[in-house]
This record gives sequence, C-alpha cells and structure tokens, in this order.
Amino acid sequence: MKYLFDKVDSFYLSDIKNETHPSIFIEEREYDILILALPCEDNISKMESHAFVFDKESYYYFDKVKGEFINFETMQHVYQFLNEKTNKVMKIVAKINESIDDMEEKLYDNVHLSHFMHYWLTNKKDLSRINRILMLGIDVLDDFIMRYLKEEDFLAIHFKDIHEHISRTSRSTLLAMDKLNNLYNFYTSRNNEKMNKTIYLLTIFSGIFLPLHLIVGFFGMNTAGLPFDGISYATNWVMVMMVSCASVVGALILWYRRKL
Repeated sequence: MKYLFDKVDSFYLSDIKNETHPSIFIEEREYDILILALPCEDNISKMESHAFVFDKESYYYFDKVKGEFINFETMQHVYQFLNEKTNKVMKIVAKINESIDDMEEKLYDNVHLSHFMHYWLTNKKDLSRINRILMLGIDVLDDFIMRYLKEEDFLAIHFKDIHEHISRTSRSTLLAMDKLNNLYNFYTSRNNEKMNKTIYLLTIFSGIFLPLHLIVGFFGMNTAGLPFDGISYATNWVMVMMVSCASVVGALILWYRRKL
C-alpha cells in the first residue's frame, strides 16, 4: 500500500513507524490513525505500539518488521488482531498475580526469601509501567469507539469488550500493587521483629556479662593492695563473686520479664 505513504502526513508517518509510540487517536479529513500501545509479550518492561490507518476504502495495519501497510479489509480483522494482543496482556498480568500469590504464601509460611526486595521492586516497577500504558490505551479506545460508533460495519460490542478487558487488566495491576505493598509491610515488620528479638537477647547478655567484665577488669589490674591479695583461695572467692553477680542480674531480668 505504497500510496498510503504519500497520503499520510510525514509527521504522522514517523509516529506510525515508532515502535514505542504511546497510544493516540488522530482524526483527519481523509483518514484516521489509531495507535494502541500495549506491554510487549517478550519483555513486559517495554511496550510495543500497533498502528492503524483507516480511510474510506479500508483498514490498514502498519507492519513495523516489514515496514509496509497491510490491508485488513474489514473491521472484524482489526478487532481480532487487537483482541489477540489484549488477551496476551491479560495473561501477562495474570501470571504476575500468580507469582505474587505464591510469594505471599511463602511469606506467611515463614519461608526465608533472600531476594525479596529485588523481586518486589521488579514487579512493582513492571506493574506501574503496565498500568500507565493501559490507562492511556483506555482513553484512546474511548475516543476511537465514540468516533466509529455510528459506522455500519463497526463492531461496537466487540471493541467495547476489548475496552472492558483492558480496563479490568488495569484494575488488576492496581490490586497487584496494593498486594505488593501489603507484602512489603509484612516483610519489613517481620524483619523488624526478628531484629528486636536479637537486640533484646544481646541486651540480656550484655546485662549479665557487664558486671563480670567489671570484676575481672578490677582484679586484673597490675597494682598492689588488691582485695584477697596473698590469699591462696582468692581465685575461688572471685569466682563466687562473679557467679553470685551473674545470678542476681539473671534473677532481676526474669523478674522484670514476668512483671511485664
């Protein structure tokens, strides 16, 4: 369809050829342009745009690989193409949701997850990008459906179904992001609890051994006139003092815990 390259404005042609152009619907006197961007199936962190040119004669899709327009002839063919792409996006988001559900089960079962933050950040970023792409696509489909609603061969119910699928998928991404936020809060709370227990144990050990260090340090001074100096059983007396001190501190800690 070489005549389309002459018919369509060069400014719009650059948009049509752009593989990552955002969704847009353009109305001109002789033709309309629909560009619908959707997440890429092979790499969900990227998007691919699908460009169409509609004139009074037919419906054309621009194949970016071949660099040429393909005549789809009927609106039914346009619907089937976009419906297939939309279904793939729904499967992508559903797969992410299943992965999040699996991660949720592991967290609630106290399974150790060493790469949780990397997993969380990657999915959060992908879902946020997918949602932005879909939200713009929803607005563009609204304009497209309103423009062709009165056309005889326009499949209003079919394209409204695509619109509903994209809208539902967008809502699904928002729910998935909320679930990720809840998992993050749970993960950080659990880690904080573990850290608090560790600090608590360290505090107990410090409380027991601090007096012992003080006694050892005192009797370890290299000075004359220390208590028990010259007594044969002085070491035993010091040991008794240390054990007694540790017992008193331990008893105080137990009493304080029971009081709480």
